[in-house]
Amino acid sequence: MGNNTSQGLPGEFLLLFTLTLWVLFLAVYLGNRKSKINKWFFICGMLFSVGVLKEYLYYSLFPQIAETAPAVMNEETALCIYSVLTAVPYYFATPALFITGLYFSRMEIRRPKLFPWIKIFAFVPGVIMSVVFPITQTRYFQLNDRGYYTLISVYNLTVALLGTVLFFSALAKEHNLKIKRRKLAIAILALVPSWFTIMATIPIQLFAVERAAKVWQSNLIVILVLVCIYIYLVFKEGFMGIRLRHETYKWDQDEKLVGQTLQTIRHMLKNQISKIDWCAKNISELSPEESLTAYTDIIMRSTQRISDFLHVDTEQTAELKCTPSRISAEGLLKNAVKDFAKQYTDVEFRVICPSDAKIFCDPGLVQEVLYNLIQNSVEAMKEEGQLTVEFKDRNSRFSCIQVSDSGTGLPEIKDNIFLPYVSLKEGGDHWGMGLYYCQRAMHLHGGQIRADNNKDKGAVFTLWFPKNKKMGFTGKWKIKKLEQ
Repeated sequence: MGNNTSQGLPGEFLLLFTLTLWVLFLAVYLGNRKSKINKWFFICGMLFSVGVLKEYLYYSLFPQIAETAPAVMNEETALCIYSVLTAVPYYFATPALFITGLYFSRMEIRRPKLFPWIKIFAFVPGVIMSVVFPITQTRYFQLNDRGYYTLISVYNLTVALLGTVLFFSALAKEHNLKIKRRKLAIAILALVPSWFTIMATIPIQLFAVERAAKVWQSNLIVILVLVCIYIYLVFKEGFMGIRLRHETYKWDQDEKLVGQTLQTIRHMLKNQISKIDWCAKNISELSPEESLTAYTDIIMRSTQRISDFLHVDTEQTAELKCTPSRISAEGLLKNAVKDFAKQYTDVEFRVICPSDAKIFCDPGLVQEVLYNLIQNSVEAMKEEGQLTVEFKDRNSRFSCIQVSDSGTGLPEIKDNIFLPYVSLKEGGDHWGMGLYYCQRAMHLHGGQIRADNNKDKGAVFTLWFPKNKKMGFTGKWKIKKLEQ
């Protein structure tokens, strides 16, 4: 076993280094345990941290154990553990960094069929090397076999470079500046300590530069700086799912969960209250002899809708609950349109749907999505024109609903309209939460919402629904294939 003079930093500093790494990566993981990026960032960090842990164990803790309990710990046992812990970051840390890059670049959406195989293959070389070069003898190969270390160097540099390319390609494709800044911070947090460790160990040991053998330990300073940056971002605006008061949110979708549910409810109430107000005015103007049934029906439906929405099941007041079932598509579409048809008499409403068509969805959520889309279309047409709601059965996996209008169409910034607080409407009464709600509701269904301009005039919004719970959506390329 080693002594304190051969290990560089004292054992206490190495232990502090290890604990600092663990706290940082654990905080990221707990920020959003459902996020695959957070999860693999945590795994990657823990694998890299093993390299620090082994130094503390071999040079500080094991000698103390050997002194007090020689039957438990001796040189052979200590060297075997040291070799195994050395092999862990050698073989598996950079593949974990690579997989983090895959999720960072949304490869699971872009290449859904190929993605699971890429993940498996990423670890295959490490497994093969751990068999060819037994992990219990890693220290021997490290010191005595230059060919082994050359192989390890090329392997880690190649895999780390591929992972880095994935990070930077995702950054290059991100056009929303706010999200891009957050993703850049994630890339720095993941890549800087990883590359510092790689470049401070592999070249130095490959070329046997003994004086610089422990330069990698200065990574402690880098980690402490990154921890300070992480804390700053957590306090300032939230980072990777953590905010000052531990308000969990999805950092890579620009969600603002502080007051988010309240804003969504307020937006929904605005739509329904406008109809109630309109009906009330009509009732007050009618003579006693006229039938009030049509208007009172609208009032009752609207107030019932408000009541249902206020009792929607939520998870920690942030996430809507989706409970899909197989229902009549025609009934869903006609119910969504009929109140608007009564209110906007200068708009021609068309419902195109086979009478026997079924759709697998949560009727409450989808009804509200359709209300939002229809209201937006009516306003875009200045309350006159043609609006079509159509059901289409694409194939055995997906069905869709299209809402198209004869309005002015969508501007060039249509890719941003689903972000919260982005509104294309004029005036201060529009919060930009309607389409954001629609996107959230469709994601809960495992589906998608897409906005396009019609070839002739107006805009069209397409809602894609998987036909059962197991059929999640598979990416934009699939949309193009289904539309052919």
